[in-house]
Amino acid sequence: MFKFFDSGLCPIGIDVGSHAVRMVQFRAGAGGLSLQAACRIEIDSLGATASGALGGARAAIAVEHGLANREFSGRRVVLSLPAANVHAKSVRLPQMPDSDLNQALQWEAKDRFGFEVGESGTGGQLVWFRVGEVRRGTEVKDELLLFAVEGSLLTDYIQALSAMKIEVAAVDIAPCAIDRGIRRTLTSGSPVTGSGAVLDIGHAGSQFFITCGGELVFYKYIDMGARTIHEAVAAKLGITVGEAIQMRARLIGGAGTEAAMSADDAAPLGQALHDAMRSPLEELARELDMCMRYYVVTFRGARPESVLLTGRQASCLHTREILSTALGLQVEEAQPLRGVQNLGDAARPDRSGEWAVAAGLSLYPMGTRALAEAAA
Repeated sequence: MFKFFDSGLCPIGIDVGSHAVRMVQFRAGAGGLSLQAACRIEIDSLGATASGALGGARAAIAVEHGLANREFSGRRVVLSLPAANVHAKSVRLPQMPDSDLNQALQWEAKDRFGFEVGESGTGGQLVWFRVGEVRRGTEVKDELLLFAVEGSLLTDYIQALSAMKIEVAAVDIAPCAIDRGIRRTLTSGSPVTGSGAVLDIGHAGSQFFITCGGELVFYKYIDMGARTIHEAVAAKLGITVGEAIQMRARLIGGAGTEAAMSADDAAPLGQALHDAMRSPLEELARELDMCMRYYVVTFRGARPESVLLTGRQASCLHTREILSTALGLQVEEAQPLRGVQNLGDAARPDRSGEWAVAAGLSLYPMGTRALAEAAA
C-alpha cells in the first residue's frame, strides 16, 4: 500500500458511474485536508466518441477530459468501477483460519460468480469480509461477504487508463470508499461508528450497506436508482424524462434550495414532484427495510437508528423526507467534505453527498482491502 506523497498530495479518486464520472483530489497538510480539484463529467456531454465507447475506453475518455480541464496534480489514481460491474454475494462456510479460508473462497467464488478469481494474473479479483457468526443448533458458521470483478473487465479499465499514461494505483469498492470518506467527519457517537446504514443512490441502481464497529457487515445492490425516480415523475406528470429531470433541477435550484424559484411557483411544483416521487421511493424503502430485518434477525444486531444518504440524490429534500417517513428512521445527507478547505463551486457543501465515493477514493492511503492494488 502506498502512502501520501511528501507533498501531502493524495491520489485522484475516480468514481466511474453508469451515467457520469466524478473525480476528487485532496491535499493533506498540518492544517487538515484541502481540496486540490474536483469535477463531474457527464458521459453524454462528451459527444459520440464517448457515448459510443464501452467500459474502460468510455471511462478513460471522461477521465482524460477531466484531467485536461481541471487543477488536478499528477496522474496517479484510485478507481471505483460502476456498481453493476462489481459482483457481491454472501456465503456461509465452516469457521477456519484466514490462510485456509482464502483458498476455500477461490473455489466458492468461481461457483457463485461463474468466473475464476485469484491473487494475480488475468483472473478476476476478489475481496472478502467476515460479517458475523451464524448459529443453527450446535453448528456455527461464518457468514462472509464477497466482492469480485471479472478479470477481463478489470483489465479493460486498467489498460484503457494506462494507454493515456494514467497510473491506476488501486481499484476499490464503493462501500469502503464511502465509509472512509464519511468516517473522517464523524464523532464517536455518530451512526457509522456504531451500527449504521448508508444508501448510495446512483443513476442506474443503489447500494445499501451496514457497518458495525467500523466493519462492513451487510451489502446489497438494488436495481433502482435516480433513473427510476425520473421515469416515475415523467409518467405521473405526463412529461418526458428530460423534462422531469429539468423540473427537479429547477426546484432544487442552483443553491440546493427552493430559493431559486419564487414561493408561488415552488410550492405547487414541489408538492407535485413529492407525490410523483413517493411510489418508487417507498418501494426502495421496503427493500431497505427487508435488508435491515435480515441483518437484525441473522446477527442479532441492533436496527440502525438512521440512514446516511450519498449520491447526487442525497441533496434532494423530498428524497430524504419520503424515505424517512417510509422507514421511520432519520435520513440525512452524508457530509464527506465537511472540514475540507478551499471547496469550490463544483464541490460546494450543499452537494457534499454526491462526492462520497470519489472523496473516499482520494483518501485511499488511509487504508483498506481493495479488489486490486499496485505493489508498494
